[in-house]
Formats: sequence, C-alpha cells, structure tokens
Amino acid sequence: MLLLSLLLGLGVFLVYEGLTNPRPPRQEDSRLRPVAEFLARAGLHEVTPRGFLLFSLGTGALGGVLAQLLLDWGAASLIGLALGLGAPLAYYVRRHDRRRAAYQGALAEAMAQLRDAVAAGFSIQEGLLALARTGPEALRPEFAVLARQSRLLGLPAALEAMQARLADPVFDVVAASLLLNDRLGGRNVSQVLDRLAVATRAQLRVQEEIRAGQARNVLSARIIAAVPLVLMVAIRRLNPAYLAVFDGWPGQLILLGSLGSIVFGYAAMLWVTRLPQEPRVLR
Repeated sequence: MLLLSLLLGLGVFLVYEGLTNPRPPRQEDSRLRPVAEFLARAGLHEVTPRGFLLFSLGTGALGGVLAQLLLDWGAASLIGLALGLGAPLAYYVRRHDRRRAAYQGALAEAMAQLRDAVAAGFSIQEGLLALARTGPEALRPEFAVLARQSRLLGLPAALEAMQARLADPVFDVVAASLLLNDRLGGRNVSQVLDRLAVATRAQLRVQEEIRAGQARNVLSARIIAAVPLVLMVAIRRLNPAYLAVFDGWPGQLILLGSLGSIVFGYAAMLWVTRLPQEPRVLR
C-alpha cells in the first residue's frame, strides 16, 4: 500500500508539473527558422524542418530512379532528381496559400465577433472563449487551445503560443494589440479590431481577384510544360530507336538543356505570378 501511495503521489505530481510548467519547445537552428515558419503557415506543425528536408531528399531520389527506369538517360535522371526535390515544396506552397487565405478570412470574421463582444461589455478573455465555441470554424480549434492555455499560463503566454502556431502577419498585429491592451488597458481595442477586420477583408478581396486572373495562365503554363515531357516518355517507351540521338553525351547535354529550360521557365512563371508575401514584423 505504501508503494502504491507513493506511485499515485508521483503520478499526480508529474501531471501537475506537466500542466503548470510545460516543457519549452526545442529551439530550431536559426538557419532553418524560415523553413519552420513556412511549415507552420502551411499547418504542418508536426513536421520539423529537418524532417521536411529529409522527405524532399527521399522524393528527389525516387524521382531520379523513376526517370532512370522510364528513359534510361543520365540527364533525365538528374531532371527527375530535381523535380522530386522540388515536389514537396510545390505542394506545401499551394497548401500554404490556401490555408493562409482561409485563415485570414476567418481572422477577419473573428476580429469582428471579438469587437462586438468587447463593445457589448465582455472582457477580452470572455470574447476569446466565445470564439472557441461560435467563432469561424477554421479557427475554432486554435481558439479552443488559446482558451485552455490562457487559463493555465495566462493570456500573454497563450497569445504568443498561438502567434507561433499560426505564423500569420495579420494575427501578429491582432496579438500585439491584445497584449498591449492586456498590459496597459484602454478603451480603443474594439476600434482597432474593427479597422483590422476591414483592412483584412479589403486585402483578401484584392487577392481573390488576382488569383482568379492568374488561374488560367497557370493552367496553360502547366499544360505547355507537361506536353513535351509526356511525349518524350511515350516515344521512348514505344520506339526507343527514334530518340537514340540523345544516347551519347552531346545528346544528353542537349536534352539536359532542353528539360532544364522547361523547368526554369515554369518556375519563373510561378515566381512572377506569385502573390506578395507580407513580412512578419511583430514577433
């Protein structure tokens, strides 16, 4: 019985220690900090920068092996390696853009609800707790975590943790405003939230119009880039002798330059048509 009592007491102490003194997150290498922020904005909190880089190396190796099996050219294997290395980044960029647009739209709605709650006489903590139940669906889990952490750690620490999870410039300003109001007090927080909501909605409308105009050009560029690659693979599999001119090293260089120009042109098109990224200045 004494041993069981000691084990029970130790278990209760460990649970209390874990809830009241959470282990600080492991500090990433400063050189990998941009990668960590990019993964956080894409919603991949469980993926570490080193894990992302290792996964990219794995997909690159797989792309090189597949290209070698399909075409049996060294130059094609190098191109397959490069495409495999960039595939995870391309996927996560699209995921990041979609998630960013959805979260910023939800943030604008959440700021408007929080503004109404403060104007009705509720405190900031009560307004944030209400957002965990009735706020925008995309952000309800985040506000639920915020409400739980604010009870255990206090509002400033909970806001800073949510700021790190979202890694969004709009929420950086919201968190800074709420932290300043929590420390100094004031009656203008509802006006600040209202102006932030209006500015965010206007910015999102502009971005939606730009995306609608870019969609057709991006689709055309993808088709133009894919057609020569598909034809080359099909001809190589159906009639290898037709492309025997590329078997020697001069042909390999020509092939490498041609495929490299396709990849470079497509990447340049994506770079030119990308939406501007807002820098995070309040961190």
